[in-house]
Amino acid sequence: MIYSQRSDGLGTRILSAIYARMLSEQVGVPMGVVWTPLGWPFLVRDTPLMHPRHLPEIFASLHLFRDAADGAHGVIVPHEEVVSTELFSLYYNRDELSGLSRGEVAQIAMMGRGVNYDFPGPLFDFMERDPALKAGVSRIAATINWSPAVAAAIAEIDGRFRLGRCLSVHVRRGDILEMLFAYDLADLASDGMTQILQRYTPLQAYFEAIDAAGPDAGGIVVCTEDDGVVERFVTRYGPDRVASCAGMSLTENQRAAVDLILLSRSRRIIAPVLSFFSQCAAEIGGTVLQNTAWHLRETTGEIDAILAASTAERVGAVRAILYRAAHRLSAQNGLGLEGYYEGLMRAAPGTDRHEP
Repeated sequence: MIYSQRSDGLGTRILSAIYARMLSEQVGVPMGVVWTPLGWPFLVRDTPLMHPRHLPEIFASLHLFRDAADGAHGVIVPHEEVVSTELFSLYYNRDELSGLSRGEVAQIAMMGRGVNYDFPGPLFDFMERDPALKAGVSRIAATINWSPAVAAAIAEIDGRFRLGRCLSVHVRRGDILEMLFAYDLADLASDGMTQILQRYTPLQAYFEAIDAAGPDAGGIVVCTEDDGVVERFVTRYGPDRVASCAGMSLTENQRAAVDLILLSRSRRIIAPVLSFFSQCAAEIGGTVLQNTAWHLRETTGEIDAILAASTAERVGAVRAILYRAAHRLSAQNGLGLEGYYEGLMRAAPGTDRHEP
C-alpha cells in the first residue's frame, strides 16, 4: 500500500498526496492518506487547523479524490495517536530508491505496513522523466473531493471575478506572528526568526508587484488569514477589483482550502520570498509563481512596529534576535544592509544575548 502522510500545512499534504496517487497509478498499487494533527507526533499543536476531527470541513467524505468510490485511490485514514504508523519513508530513503523501476517500487510498496510518499514532488527517476508529469498533477488535483462549503465559496468568487484572469497574492501573517510571541527564545535565535523574515513580506512589496503589472492586470485575489490585510488592498485598489474569502462563513480549515484553490486558479501568484503554500498552489494549478524581491528593511520595520505595540516582557530580547537574524540574511543575500542592522543592534538593549 502507498500512503501519503504529512503533519504540516494543507499545501504540502495535498501535493504529496497527488504525487502518491500518481505513483499509485504508475505501479498499480492502491494508495491512501494518513491524516495526522499539525506537528504529529512530536510537537502536536493545540489547534483545530488540519486536525483529523475537522476533516468534514475540508472534504466531502473520507475519499480524497472524487473518482475513488471503491477506496482504491485516496482513502483518508484519520490518525491521532502519538505513535509511529511504521510506514517506510520514501523521502528519507530517496537516494537509494530513486533509480528503481516501477516493478521494484511496487514490490517495496506491498511489503510490511506500506510506504509513505512523504514529499510534495517526484521521488523516482521514472516519475521525473514522465513528459505528462505536470499535466498529471493538474489532472489529479481537479478530482479532489472538496467539501460543499469549500466548493461553493470557490464558485461564488470565480463567478464574480473570473479567477483565470486574476493576479493572486499570498500574504501570510497569523502563524508568523504566533511564532514571534510563542516560540522559545532559543528557537527564535537558532532559525525561527530567519523563517519569519523569509515568510513575512511587507504589504508594500505586494503593492509594487501589482502596480508593475499595470492597470489592466485584472482582479486581485488576496489570500490571507488577516482580514485587516484585505481591507488595506480594498482601500488601495477598490472593492470591485479585490476578491477574498474574508467575510464568508468559513472555518479556519475551509479558509486554508479556499485560499489554496484560489491561488492555484489565478493566472499568476505573487508570493513571499519563501512560501511552500504558494509553491504547492502554483504546481497544482500549473500557474506562474512570482516570489517578491527581498524587502528586508521594510519587513523588520513592520515587525518592529508589532513588537512596539506589545506589552510582553520578552519584546527587548525578541527585537535583538530580529536584528541579528536580519543582519545575517543581509550578508548572505548581498542586500547591503549590514551597517544598518549593526546600528540597530548597538542601540537595542540585550542584543548580545540569545546568540544562535
